[in-house]
Amino acid sequence: MNESDGKRRLPRYDEAALAYEHPLYKTLLAAPGLSVSVAPLDLLLSWGTMNSLWVFPMATSCCGIELMSAAASRVDLDRMGTIVRATPRQADVMVVAGTITVKMAPRVKLLWDQMPEPKWCIAMGSCAISGDFYRELYSVVPGIDTFLPVDVYIPGCPPNPEALMHGLLRLQEKVKLARAGQLVAKEYPPNRLDITKPSIARLSDPARDPALSAAQEKSAGEATATDESDERGGGNASAVEPFAAETTSTDVEALLRELGVTEFPKDGAPIVPVEQHVTLARRLRAMNYRIFVHVVATHFPEKTGAKAAPERFEVAYALRSVGSGSKIASWRLSLATGQAAPTLVGVFAGADWQEREQFDLVGVRFDGHPDLRRIMMPGNWEGHPLRKDYPADKACTPWR
Repeated sequence: MNESDGKRRLPRYDEAALAYEHPLYKTLLAAPGLSVSVAPLDLLLSWGTMNSLWVFPMATSCCGIELMSAAASRVDLDRMGTIVRATPRQADVMVVAGTITVKMAPRVKLLWDQMPEPKWCIAMGSCAISGDFYRELYSVVPGIDTFLPVDVYIPGCPPNPEALMHGLLRLQEKVKLARAGQLVAKEYPPNRLDITKPSIARLSDPARDPALSAAQEKSAGEATATDESDERGGGNASAVEPFAAETTSTDVEALLRELGVTEFPKDGAPIVPVEQHVTLARRLRAMNYRIFVHVVATHFPEKTGAKAAPERFEVAYALRSVGSGSKIASWRLSLATGQAAPTLVGVFAGADWQEREQFDLVGVRFDGHPDLRRIMMPGNWEGHPLRKDYPADKACTPWR
């Protein structure tokens, strides 16, 4: 409130509190007799800032296509001095175009901190603004303004290239008004990087243990030498039978019966005894089923009432044969709560990361797995998000 005329006005910038300054501007202010040049010089510098907004693209989903289209000939952002830079250290504007997940948020924050002042942020599209369709999901940040100060919001799903051009024009207006002291300074959220550090420190992190780097380099060099799967042609390969030239579904069914399977449902794969699981995989591989297609786990919570049933897990496997007339062989394991499935890493090397996914998302453990740890969720994540009893809108401090 201005007491002299009773009008409400926005507070002006405190120039002493700004995080950046123009060195030449400061020199001219200190030089006697040159104050007349200050105003034209400030206009020149403001004009240069407005017309050289270099963009750092944080494109994570479909809005990124519209961002790329805006740089093409029809819109051509280069006409207003806006070009895309591949490093945050040479960018003025971060354009967040797409969904930001909880696992991605600390990386976005780190890149934002690396951008020099003055800098601005544009939230492009509904997902970046509010999370949109995925707002209530455990893995999505409900709007980037929860951890970054946003200057311009561009609504739409997705907004077209012209909308991005309009957003940049509005940002130019905001830069001009800010230099004139007609806008309130941005309020930066508290630093959340320290409490969201990855479980394994990056190579550039001073806090990283040098012994960890040495151990990872040694492990990478010995990964092939320590692989004891049947696919290497050594190790356990002597236990594998010679490949058959041709195989039919009758052969697979006979093998399943030999291993104790008695029921063959028409609407799903047969359930194999857990103790015969690895033997079946080896025998099928000997029958030319050499491609590991997938392992998928499903959680079935406890049921009460007329159809009462205990909690259980089902783990489905599929292999494909090599060559002409390729066929699929599939089976399932039924696991009680707390029961583990024998790993197939020793038979198919490709089972390694797929079993880690099912452990991470569903919570099924695989006995004998060489490195059973999370692969998709952060290392400190609580629970397994694809279990049926997992709340879809689970909070994850500080990102949601």
